[in-house]
Amino acid sequence: MIKIALSGAGGRMGRTVYKSLTLNNQFEIVFGVDPYPTEDLPFPVYQSFDHCPLGADVILDFSSASALDGILDYAVKTGTKCVLATTGYTDEQLKRIRYASKQVAVFHSANMSLGINLLANLSKEAMKFLGDNYDVEIVETHHNKKLDSPSGTALTLANAINSVRENELTHRYGRHESAKRREKNEIGIHAIRGGTVVGKHDVMFLGAGEQVKLSHEAESKEVFVRGALRAISFLTTKQTGLYDMNSILGSYYAVTSVTSEKDVSVLYFPTIKAEDFIAILRGIKDQDINLDMISQSVNLDGTLAVSFSLSDNDLARAEAIAGDIHHTSVVGKAKLTAEGAGMEHTSGVALDVLSILKGLGAVVHAITTSETKISCCVDMDKLSQAENALRQYYKI
Repeated sequence: MIKIALSGAGGRMGRTVYKSLTLNNQFEIVFGVDPYPTEDLPFPVYQSFDHCPLGADVILDFSSASALDGILDYAVKTGTKCVLATTGYTDEQLKRIRYASKQVAVFHSANMSLGINLLANLSKEAMKFLGDNYDVEIVETHHNKKLDSPSGTALTLANAINSVRENELTHRYGRHESAKRREKNEIGIHAIRGGTVVGKHDVMFLGAGEQVKLSHEAESKEVFVRGALRAISFLTTKQTGLYDMNSILGSYYAVTSVTSEKDVSVLYFPTIKAEDFIAILRGIKDQDINLDMISQSVNLDGTLAVSFSLSDNDLARAEAIAGDIHHTSVVGKAKLTAEGAGMEHTSGVALDVLSILKGLGAVVHAITTSETKISCCVDMDKLSQAENALRQYYKI
């Protein structure tokens, strides 16, 4: 059983956590912390971490940014891991979180919902696809008791989108100017407060004559509790380091699809001048040949070592274009691709894939990777085994 120290025990989220765990035998709240008198909970509640006993496995914080110093001091002193589910931290506080994570495992997310973190990744993909021809606006809606504005989640979404644009976009909070047009390099962020809305976030991409909107709405605070408990479970194997919801997404969804393609050839040029390689690519374009899995490295003498895959049917034409330039080719192979959005946040995927292939005795004739994909060219007689082994390993 994992023992939890609940920071913000008397607050709305703290009580939701307690109610959610009443019938859960995997977690136990051993004590709580809240600056306000709280006597109606079945575990001891202290006014600060200065007076807390030892014995918790992890601190779960659903309080406010002002509690951070006490939480981190206690965590570092006692070696207690922490899950920080609070928003509104300053840049200086974020630096303190990063420093503390060098000594104890820390999980920090402005929003504990897996759906919100999926929204962030979808927003990044939309930004990549739509480019700078679309204006981006974010509207967030929360209950009338929420303290920070804009929400930490809205800022997380804005930062995710901005990372695609190399952080060249500036945040514009509301639009109060009486006579000023929207700047091209802005992300508009707008906050609505009212009623009992748990949380709603809309990301809008507005272009000429059309708009794309991605939305997420939390219908219950339980969704944040489930995410927090998943974060706690994730930290059980960690000693130090700073993690977030992408760490969980990566571990669960590192690879979500395994696909294959037959009748693939690989053309390899161990020593080729850059201008000759460009000439070959130009000829391949003129012949309307589709290339895949292009790989290049620089030899010690400044020449290139280049390989690429293509259809067996196109190999003869590509070799004719290469002419007298020294090359070798392998024919009748297969391309095996493992892909998943979580791969971007997960280390060791290439190790796992290549280890599985080696265990099957499969020779990898070519390999290329991206943030979310790894493709290998293997012998046809190993394709079915390899594909099934990867699907089984990643539970697809």
